[in-house]
Amino acid sequence: MTSPEIEDAANKGLVAILPIGSIEIHGPHMPVGTDSITVYKVAELAAEKEPAIVLPPFYYAYVPENRHFPGTVSLTAKTLLSLLEEVCDEISRNGFKKILIVNGHGGNNELIRVFLRDSLTKRKNYFIYALVSPWPPNVARTVAELSEGRTIGHACEIETSVGLYLFEDLVKTKNITQEARTGSLNLPKGIETPVDWQAYALQLYLGDPRFASKEKGKVVIDELVNFLAEVIRKVKEDENVPRTISNFYERAYKDTKI
Repeated sequence: MTSPEIEDAANKGLVAILPIGSIEIHGPHMPVGTDSITVYKVAELAAEKEPAIVLPPFYYAYVPENRHFPGTVSLTAKTLLSLLEEVCDEISRNGFKKILIVNGHGGNNELIRVFLRDSLTKRKNYFIYALVSPWPPNVARTVAELSEGRTIGHACEIETSVGLYLFEDLVKTKNITQEARTGSLNLPKGIETPVDWQAYALQLYLGDPRFASKEKGKVVIDELVNFLAEVIRKVKEDENVPRTISNFYERAYKDTKI
């Protein structure tokens, strides 16, 4: 987009979408940029259905748990939170007052939730919305049906199917020769440690990606794109979040409404 086009989009009140992915190992068969490529393509497809501005994705995000495999690039939590705030501030400075964060990497989930709540201490003049889970509930149900009870998760048959549909030339399914091995720390349920994931996902893929297909990927992406397009529409029309935040600021800080 050109500068005048961006100004026009801001004047029209379009929602600005900020996709966040990661660079990390996705088994031996998928590109390390899988999350970033996927979330950006999904955002673009949704914006074709419901007009919005799609910003370049955050390729670099929060992946400390996978640094023991080549190809992973992780920011610290502090850096990612600062980066999110500065970029959102700049998006707002350009005239976009509703920002929708669309997350494509599960490791970012908790940081995005912290970012949402921490913004209340800053009294921003814009409003942040976030699709935190890469697979919202309706898509998760479809994923469960397609996998027919088989183990799914990171670089599994479903994520591989999505890759085959969106960027088949980057997926090397021949590298998968067996179902993934998994492990456990054998601790009581409810106990968490810094290395739960490392002990579980021994090969950094889960289940059996050999069950993947482009057809399954299309089903998942179509549903996700339709869901996101509806989210964009509702965010653009939403008046409840601005009203509630304005009321919160007025009461919490004895300040004027934004």
